Amino acid sequence: MVYKSIPVTEETYRRLRDYKMRGATFDEVINELMRSVPVEVLAERVIKEHYERMREREGSPWRQVLEKRKRRA
Repeated sequence: MVYKSIPVTEETYRRLRDYKMRGATFDEVINELMRSVPVEVLAERVIKEHYERMREREGSPWRQVLEKRKRRA
């Protein structure tokens, strides 16, 4: 068995304990919760948040970046 420390807030821990019924382990509870939310749903949210951050980020025009890379090579 592998043990890892996962930092969670006190509120999250209390909520997680509420899911732990009928002698289920935290591993079983977490796996059940992960089965109910497909990884694709989570990945879609992460990608959406990434694109939103990139839209707000200021950067150099793409052509300028390419020119700098060509000069370095």
